[in-house]
Amino acid sequence: MIEQMRAAIEAIRKRTEHLPRLRIFCEEWGKPLIASQLWVAELVEAAGGEFIGRPGAQTDSSAVEAAAPEVLIAAWCGAGDRVPLEKIIPQRKWGSTPAARTGRVYCIRDEYLNTPAPTLISGLHALAAAVHPEVFPQADGLRCINSSA
Repeated sequence: MIEQMRAAIEAIRKRTEHLPRLRIFCEEWGKPLIASQLWVAELVEAAGGEFIGRPGAQTDSSAVEAAAPEVLIAAWCGAGDRVPLEKIIPQRKWGSTPAARTGRVYCIRDEYLNTPAPTLISGLHALAAAVHPEVFPQADGLRCINSSA
């Protein structure tokens, strides 16, 4: 199983290695604001992104805003896919970020990113679709701020 996971990660990494590296903020919790864990940062890199912040560390809204993320991803522990994307942008005053201006604000089911298990491959596919939708199809467990779901 580990070899299959490594192969899946490497396959995505190869498809993204020559694509633009977008700045990604991925959070595992909203209050307090906590960046996703180290393994998620590694998956963000494989999916063609540059992880913003220190993995697993608490941060604040102004630090994220200053980093100008091009993609925002929320994967709150225990929230499934129920993160209120339409509320976090105005509450955190992130409306001027490149991600908010272009509608690149997503929720990924927390069980796809927050548990170091085979489900991480589903999370990787969701990340790849969020970071490079021009290359990767819409993935299971990925919801965009602009979608009605």
